[in-house]
Amino acid sequence: MVYKNKNFNLKNILSGDRLARYHQASRGETKIKLLSGSYFVYRCLKLLGYSEEISQKAFSEKSCYLIELPEGNISYSNSGDYHVLTYSICDVTGVDIEVCLDRPESTYRKFLKITNEEKENLKDCFYQKWLEKEIKYKQPKINDINYFTLENYICGYAFNNKNEVKLMKLLDTHLDKLESMTILK
Repeated sequence: MVYKNKNFNLKNILSGDRLARYHQASRGETKIKLLSGSYFVYRCLKLLGYSEEISQKAFSEKSCYLIELPEGNISYSNSGDYHVLTYSICDVTGVDIEVCLDRPESTYRKFLKITNEEKENLKDCFYQKWLEKEIKYKQPKINDINYFTLENYICGYAFNNKNEVKLMKLLDTHLDKLESMTILK
């Protein structure tokens, strides 16, 4: 699921470890991400059919990776205004999203361990490898990673079982308005 945060005036209903993490954040941007990310994960869990009690953990757990689900696995990431979440009922999953910034070519080459030989589109290679590193850190059992772009962002996601994967984009803050499209066949 993909969501672009457009609501920066969310009520702070965080509690427990999540609230402590919010208070530790020194930047306003980080606080907004923690709050909007909690609302996003909460809405996703509700849309996936989880109880209010489980969904509410999005507001109290330090990280969504610590939310214990009775079944299924989630992975979550955010960058800029975007939040993404993958879910599988029976498979491991991983996701990461990054804004694609222009960096010096030396940064790309150093990260990719490339010297001066020709390499097409270092920026794309850099971001794909970066996403791969982040996804495999979250879920080491992942094999194939798929990528798509969204505005000036790149998103990588992976499931070991490649059944039909759907991208559901939350259109607004209402739980009942989803648009879905198949992105992997």
